Amino acid sequence: MSAVQRQDERLAFTEVITLYQKRVYGYLLRFTRNSHDAQDLFQETFLRAHRAYVALPADADLRAWLMRIAVNLTKNYVRDRQRRAKVLVDEEKGHNLDGTLDLEDAGRDTESTMISRETARTLLATIETLPFHQRAALVQRQFEGLDYLTIATNLGCSQESARAHVYQALRKLRLALEHADSEAKGV
Repeated sequence: MSAVQRQDERLAFTEVITLYQKRVYGYLLRFTRNSHDAQDLFQETFLRAHRAYVALPADADLRAWLMRIAVNLTKNYVRDRQRRAKVLVDEEKGHNLDGTLDLEDAGRDTESTMISRETARTLLATIETLPFHQRAALVQRQFEGLDYLTIATNLGCSQESARAHVYQALRKLRLALEHADSEAKGV
């Protein structure tokens, strides 16, 4: 098969966007927890992808390629946020990550709602403090359902390192929850 034939079989870039926009945006929103930042990173991801799409081999894994671009941009995002010394933790006020009201909580009693919110705050605050590779690996594995090989490729590390990053992130989340629980009980 000639290069021209492979190029003709390549998806139009608008189709690539249609196929992968929800997955990429979901990752970016979960990582940044801010819809404006996620939208900015989403646009930048697909702008960079569009520029490089022509040179991409026809048999490339588009999802992994786009996620790699998104991961690199989130790495820059974290670095830039740290440089400006901004606090990444925002208060959860019964709203989902997209800003809509969480109606599930409406039917719960006040105490369980407060406990759920406090647990969510603890988890989100802990995720925000994780080192970049642990945070990115956790989000990709737990929220995006990516396999360790893809995570390793996206982070530029071995599969074993990707597993270790997820393990360490989960361990830190467990410890934070145990600590918050012991504080709540007054121990």
